[in-house]
Amino acid sequence: MIDLSTMKGIRVDPARRTVRAETGLTLGEFDRETQAFGLATTLGVVSKTGIAGLTLGGGWGHLHAKYGLALDNVIGADVVTADGRLLTVNVNENEDLFWGVRGGSGNFGIVTSLEYRLHELGPVFGGAVFYPASKAEEVLRFFSRIFRNHP
Repeated sequence: MIDLSTMKGIRVDPARRTVRAETGLTLGEFDRETQAFGLATTLGVVSKTGIAGLTLGGGWGHLHAKYGLALDNVIGADVVTADGRLLTVNVNENEDLFWGVRGGSGNFGIVTSLEYRLHELGPVFGGAVFYPASKAEEVLRFFSRIFRNHP
């Protein structure tokens, strides 16, 4: 195992809606930087998870229904190959390795950074709310009334 946890660089390009992130970042660190610009991409659901393993294995998260998996939003990567070369991979450069890295769980080299497509993200509301069964009718009527006109 190679520990990349100290590689924490991240650069958000709000005009292009992209981010280049080193693979030692956690989801929480990544989200903090991208959300400062009102942008996000699909990643996991636990903020302490590393972005690299999650992304290279697929990357299901809260935004997947609208924007696809994390790997669907990867537009490039930097990869160190077994022979020590540092390659940039994307749809135009080393495209075979780019497609292999996306979903290959890190089996094609050491990924040192990932470039993601970002999406505008407005307010998100979520969480669990519990009510006693005796209040079910009252609660359901309330939610029906409140959310009738919400997207």
